[in-house]
Amino acid sequence: MRLALTYSGLLTASGAVLLTLTAVIIIWFPTYSFTPSEALSVLPDNAASLPVSPLKGEASDLSIPSVKVTSTEDLMQLFLIVSAGLMLAVAVLGGFIGWKVAGKMLAPLHEVSAAAKQAASGHLDHRIGLGTPRDEITELANTFDEMLSSLETAFHAHQRFAANASHELRTPLATTRAMLDVALATGTPASRDLLVGLREMNERNVETVDALLALADIEAVPGATDALCDMASITASSAAALTSLFAECGIDPSLDLAAATTSGDARLLRLLVDNLLSNAARHNVEGGFVAVRTGVEQGEGFLRVENSGPTITAEQALQLTEPFVRLQGRGAGGQGHGLGLAIVAAIVRYHRADLSLEPRGQGGLVVTVRFPLARD
Repeated sequence: MRLALTYSGLLTASGAVLLTLTAVIIIWFPTYSFTPSEALSVLPDNAASLPVSPLKGEASDLSIPSVKVTSTEDLMQLFLIVSAGLMLAVAVLGGFIGWKVAGKMLAPLHEVSAAAKQAASGHLDHRIGLGTPRDEITELANTFDEMLSSLETAFHAHQRFAANASHELRTPLATTRAMLDVALATGTPASRDLLVGLREMNERNVETVDALLALADIEAVPGATDALCDMASITASSAAALTSLFAECGIDPSLDLAAATTSGDARLLRLLVDNLLSNAARHNVEGGFVAVRTGVEQGEGFLRVENSGPTITAEQALQLTEPFVRLQGRGAGGQGHGLGLAIVAAIVRYHRADLSLEPRGQGGLVVTVRFPLARD
């Protein structure tokens, strides 16, 4: 619209300047001498006796519209009326042509915008491919395609490295676990404490590797997410499976679960809930609490996990979704591997949901996941 109005305005302004110059020339430069209209009607003396025959097929009282100009003022008035009509026609026609031209010029930019939105949602395999003609917009689209190609290559290389490194680490860790189990079964009581500590450290490494593999799988090419999943039942199942963890941390979770059905991958949604609940239990304080709610708010489903814990700032809360970020005071006792909320964020992106982390004023964190409800 702005381009069309700009084109029409420029065209109308150019026409106005041209007509103004024409009017100035007509007024100031020529010298006019108007002849009275009666002098133009000179007829011969015998004109009254001449027969007058109307043209075949025409009425005898046919009159042709005419404009009488008898002075400079009449000429200028006629010029202004005609100019105003022409200017109006030029403005309307210029606006219509400008709209068509602007639409044709901006159509490729809509494709660039659509590709950018897909890239922002994690789809890097889309290409614009405008082709010809070669102009500035085509050059922009080609540059954008090259950028997407480079990002896709780098992203897949990162995924392959994480997956391959995790797979390669699994074998020696599993071997180390077996050797430690044998040493614990046959070792002396003096070395038992050392072996138990090594066994726990090895288990933490195994958990970290498994989390890296899960993160690499989630960030791979998104799959279909059309299965119906009830977040209330998934959350209840996850809480039941983590009963021993809550008991170990001395926490009795509060569950307020209302139905909230979404379309997604049930396995990944279960992993999301497991990570949120385990984080809320581990990163807590003695005598703390964990409150879990699911339901529907403002046309969206939600899962909210609130827990007590150490006091953190809003800036620190934003960093918690980065891999291997463990803030001071969270994960006391060396628990956790720093990938729980990173996995949660990846699953949220996978399902095109929204994740928010808000620190509590009394200490702890409120994590809210909002997701679109499943269509009937």
